[in-house]
Amino acid sequence: MKAQPGFVSLQMHKGTGASQLLMNVAVWESTEALAAAFGSAEFQRMAAEFPDDIVSYPHIFEQIDV
Repeated sequence: MKAQPGFVSLQMHKGTGASQLLMNVAVWESTEALAAAFGSAEFQRMAAEFPDDIVSYPHIFEQIDV
């Protein structure tokens, strides 16, 4: 995905202890760039190869000031 237009950065986080959860936080220039990357043939090919026990819950967030 790093080679896709509009990609900015990526951070992976792993749950602590015995957790098997991973969280992928990717930053994109725009929602449209992310949608184009998800729709690319390369991403579709990679997603089709994910093991059956991999569950993904994609969400789009916007940064807010705290």
